[in-house]
Amino acid sequence: MIDSLNSPKASPMQQTLPSSNILMGRRTLRQLNERLELVEDLWRTVLHSECPPSQAERLLKLKQLCDEEETSKEIIRLIVEMDLAEAIAAARAFSLYFQLVNILEQHIEEDRYLATMANGDDEDDPLENPFTPHLVSHDEPATFQRLFRRLRSLNVPPGLLETLLRDLDVRLVFTAHPTEIVRHTVRHKQRRVANLIQKLEGCDRGFGPIEDRHVLRQQLEEEIRLWWRTDELHQFKPSVLDEVDYALHYFQQVLFQALPLLSERIRKALALSYPNVTPPEDGFCTFGSWVGADRDGNPSVTPDITWRTACFQRRLMLERYISAVAQLKDQLSISMQWSQVSGALLESLEMDRLRFPEIYERLAARYRLEPYRLKLCYILERLQLTQQRNGLLATAGWEAPNDANDPAPSIGNLGVPPELHYRSYLDFRSDLELIRTSLQATQLSCEPLQRLLSQVQIFGFTLASLDIRQESSRHSEALTELSQYLQLPITYDAMDEAQRVQWLLQELQTRRPLIPTGPHWSAATAETFAIFRLLDRLQQEFGNRICRTYVISMCHSQSDLLEVLVLAKEAGLVDPVEGSTRLQVVPLFETVEDLRCAPAVMAALFETPFYQKLLQSEEIPLQEVMLGYSDSNKDSGFLSSNWEIHRAQMSLQSLCSSHKLGLRIFHGRGGSVSRGGGPAYQAILAQPSGTLSGRIKITEQGEVLASKYALPELALYNLETVTTAVLQNSLLGTELDETENWNQLMERLAVCSRRHYRALVHDNPDLVDFFEQVTPIEEISKLQISSRPARRRRGGRDLSALRAIPWVFGWTQSRFLLPSWFGVGAAIRDELDIDPKQLELLRVLYQRWPFFRMLISKVEMTLAKVDLGIAHHYVQALGSPKSRTAFEAIFEQISSEYQLTKDLVLQISGHKRLLDGDPGLQQSVELRNRTIVPLGFLQVALLRRLRNQQRQPPMNETEANDTRTYSRSELLRGALLTINGIAAGLRNTG
Repeated sequence: MIDSLNSPKASPMQQTLPSSNILMGRRTLRQLNERLELVEDLWRTVLHSECPPSQAERLLKLKQLCDEEETSKEIIRLIVEMDLAEAIAAARAFSLYFQLVNILEQHIEEDRYLATMANGDDEDDPLENPFTPHLVSHDEPATFQRLFRRLRSLNVPPGLLETLLRDLDVRLVFTAHPTEIVRHTVRHKQRRVANLIQKLEGCDRGFGPIEDRHVLRQQLEEEIRLWWRTDELHQFKPSVLDEVDYALHYFQQVLFQALPLLSERIRKALALSYPNVTPPEDGFCTFGSWVGADRDGNPSVTPDITWRTACFQRRLMLERYISAVAQLKDQLSISMQWSQVSGALLESLEMDRLRFPEIYERLAARYRLEPYRLKLCYILERLQLTQQRNGLLATAGWEAPNDANDPAPSIGNLGVPPELHYRSYLDFRSDLELIRTSLQATQLSCEPLQRLLSQVQIFGFTLASLDIRQESSRHSEALTELSQYLQLPITYDAMDEAQRVQWLLQELQTRRPLIPTGPHWSAATAETFAIFRLLDRLQQEFGNRICRTYVISMCHSQSDLLEVLVLAKEAGLVDPVEGSTRLQVVPLFETVEDLRCAPAVMAALFETPFYQKLLQSEEIPLQEVMLGYSDSNKDSGFLSSNWEIHRAQMSLQSLCSSHKLGLRIFHGRGGSVSRGGGPAYQAILAQPSGTLSGRIKITEQGEVLASKYALPELALYNLETVTTAVLQNSLLGTELDETENWNQLMERLAVCSRRHYRALVHDNPDLVDFFEQVTPIEEISKLQISSRPARRRRGGRDLSALRAIPWVFGWTQSRFLLPSWFGVGAAIRDELDIDPKQLELLRVLYQRWPFFRMLISKVEMTLAKVDLGIAHHYVQALGSPKSRTAFEAIFEQISSEYQLTKDLVLQISGHKRLLDGDPGLQQSVELRNRTIVPLGFLQVALLRRLRNQQRQPPMNETEANDTRTYSRSELLRGALLTINGIAAGLRNTG
């Protein structure tokens, strides 16, 4: 790692240099203003077309009021006058508006990236000045070209860069999202609208005939009208396989084509600045998935579902490869009369003739002199047989006999002889490489073939690796039941930690089976045992690449990891004699206490000879550790959670280094700031120096997939900037994370922040009632949006049972966004009360320390989205009369903390207004804050009516002289539509 030129003792002049974010933000602001007129014009046109005239005028009046000051009373008056049909139309209209704005902003991001790629880098860009402060000048996302030029200017040795690129390993893991709002059907319509807007803007910039503009405009209006008449709400609760389909949609539409381009771009950028450095392998950026494999709290994820998910992923890849090979067959029409062909290729054709005599008889005459086409016909046949076999396996299930274990061709081979289909993607790749080598021998190249080879290297036949996740108590409960059956002297649940570790290590190192096959276990234990047999079967069928990771959520102790290894040994995944394993066991440390204990837990394991031997059996001795942002935040608040994660990373890296082990941190990030979300580039730069070494693994949750991967160039932008951030952090780290007095200050702030947060959230007896009444959490649970329940356990009302995602979702809808900032201001105030001069140090930290700057920037962004005026309306309108005094006291506490936090954040950042450092984001947030106001009031009105309904059939409403009658289902539908709209407006849910 190269030490940065920056030191903690930067001069005041350096600290006041302008951020490049401001320059970029101004460009974004200009583009947003230029294009917003198109969106608003389309929106008005559709409302006039689809709504009755009086209704359309009322909706346009609502929008007009959003842009005026002090209009809340007038907005409420208009909403009160609406009947339910008009209220639903208003919710749908504003939801449509925000989704169009979202598409617009995605295009602006995409255009900015394309402009950077087309124009190269600005020579007087302040990024190129190596003497400017690290964070002030280097926190704007960089392309490969810009980063490599920057590294060259800093004299980073080519050998050091090449070593890092050789080990570069960026893994992005798609997860289902329990609060994913937008239907798959609507996503398709959004993509079509996005494409039409792009074409229309191209015409306006002179990239197409001007006469096409009218036609495109008509098509756009027509598409949005079709969208308007499509139901936004899910008609049924999605199954796990539905969620699999939703997540894999982005691979089908975007990522399959985008990943090879990412490899091309890093090669081209290296050639400009480091021409002698070998580029990384195509698979430096890969994908994983929890969808269909994550069983933590989701009883719907069974072994059969995971098996079908793996088969589904393979089917998608085979379909893509079949299509690509068919196109290659049309293209590679080379004749032996005019070109040489390698002997190896001709030999393989002879082998194929023996393997597929019927294809030879049918096609030999046609392709007698066109060997490439003939070879590709054989490849096509093998792919189609592999696809046929895959379909049979999906139907037969994971417990069907394996080819290698059952000689009966009608059962074990499912009617497909084993020598005919592809057993592995490596065999397919070998056939393609044979063609490439033959072409290269005659000075020919074929770009589609090279792209296909790249895709095969990246995706294989599996598309994405599946990570199994299960809660730690499930393993200990299964072992307890097993120990009771075996009549051990002490049952597993009665053992203390030392006894458990001793017994588990003993069982790990013996060949004797532990689990008998005869007994009938409880359903939970039987499934726990079955998961490990499934893992063995998956690896036999799909190769180790399909599933090597087992994540243990709520991991607390050494025994939690050893339990999984014992169960894996019983399935043949751990060899007790060789001391090797085919399964990576990954602890997930989630609560603050677990994060603090993580280094001690791992140290105890690293001191265990057998565990050491398992790690050393890997090609690269490596320990993966997952750190959870969600539960640690819910447990102790934003500031405390982030500090504990930061500190845990530094301790774990130090521990792994002392044991000569690599470390891969798996970041369990969500979409919201409180769950680790926010700009990925800045978040990666803020990771402690020395903890990446070119390796990172990050969850990409359902709600952020559309914002990052819906458009091809947007996906490339995200992938490229994530990769450059990893490289930059790994090569240009600093020692700032080890500055003792800074760490001491952060420790004090974290402890104080946690105390204030817990005093409100965990110690106030009225907080649970407050949350359930003044947020739409009850209605959120009724949305048909996830196969997973909102609570880990049924029946409990306490916060420990509620999942972190709906916890954040509820606060977001009611505009408190409390988990993302509460406690920060109080902690800073307490520190300044002791020593007011600490404010200057905090300003230095903001300028100099990536971690602290990221922390304050996230709080600033969240505070800009808070609207306590609307939040107070939720309290007053939805809180029960008997709780009014208690609820007002809670609101006053929140309001006071908000004002304090806002004032202190502005003092630290030096901004006059929130988000002054990013004018484009500031404009976007202000636009959304204004326009989202009617949806908040609409939601409150509908929730109030809904909750006042005590029975079905409908009852009369007499509140506010309103005698209209609505059914509970109608009111619920209206409320759910406002939830959709607010989620679209704020661009995140949980």
